[in-house]
Amino acid sequence: MNQPNEYKPVFTVSFYNRTLHLTREGGGFIFLVFGVGLGAINTGNNLLYLILAMCCSFIVVSGILSEHTLRDIRVRASLPKSIYPGDAYPVAIHVRNGKKRLSSYSCYVEFPADSLGRYEVEPPLYFFQIPPGGTLEKTALLTAKKRGPLKIRFAQLRTRFPFGFFMKAKLVPVEVETLVFPVIKPVELPDPTDIAEEGEGVISQRGDDLYALREFRPGDTLSAVHWKSSAKTGNLRVKEFAHGGFHSFTLFLNIIDPETQKMVASSVLEQRVSETASLAYHLMRRGDEVRLKTHDYESASGNSEAHLESILTYLALVGLDTRRNTNETNG
Repeated sequence: MNQPNEYKPVFTVSFYNRTLHLTREGGGFIFLVFGVGLGAINTGNNLLYLILAMCCSFIVVSGILSEHTLRDIRVRASLPKSIYPGDAYPVAIHVRNGKKRLSSYSCYVEFPADSLGRYEVEPPLYFFQIPPGGTLEKTALLTAKKRGPLKIRFAQLRTRFPFGFFMKAKLVPVEVETLVFPVIKPVELPDPTDIAEEGEGVISQRGDDLYALREFRPGDTLSAVHWKSSAKTGNLRVKEFAHGGFHSFTLFLNIIDPETQKMVASSVLEQRVSETASLAYHLMRRGDEVRLKTHDYESASGNSEAHLESILTYLALVGLDTRRNTNETNG
């Protein structure tokens, strides 16, 4: 996350869990102090020494007050338990001042940029005053870029209080996590009257809503033959079902290369996972039942929101090393 132009530091130093940025205004002030000190040494003028001492006291007071502002500030964040990539979701940020008597002033709360490029949170939130023992709440927006588990351990708290010469920052724990589902794209849904051979793709099974009986035509499957009626008439007759309504689909996801018996390439994996998730999502929204099969997993058939969430949860994690895809931002 880029800082606004007015906060770009001139000089930065880090120590323990503190990062001190010298601002442009602070750099000008340090240059002024250096000039006053040089003049006092060369002339021996007591007034210049007095001005030099006052300027140095400003620097000391700035360090003390900024440290006091950041002390005992706790940040808590909350997210939905599951989200989709590309959409902005509200992150509720609660900032509490644990000090009993003194307020904290001019604080920013932001989330450091993810080194893996999996999400961004913006904008930085500004709190002018946090009263003693008080809690303030504001909302930022999180946009996920990739599927998988997402855990944010730290937020950054920073302040330019009181004079703006320095911007002091520290990391505070937040421990917020969510699961990013695969990308849901518009897809062409399979025709409920089609039945595919088992393998990678989709199998459609008809529901129980019988519409009519008709003569057998080339291309009809034997599973659609109404044998009792065919025996009576002497001609093959097949069952015609009403279009739409309840149908059952089985989605096959192949993530293993048959030649190497290893995981397919990352780009191929993401494409197949997204297409499978999109099919499951839109089929269930249409009212059909869906079952998911992979090389080592098979779900039940269902149409409920809980069943859709279960399938999307599996697809959000399939083929990923969750240890590497969990954000463990350290201070």
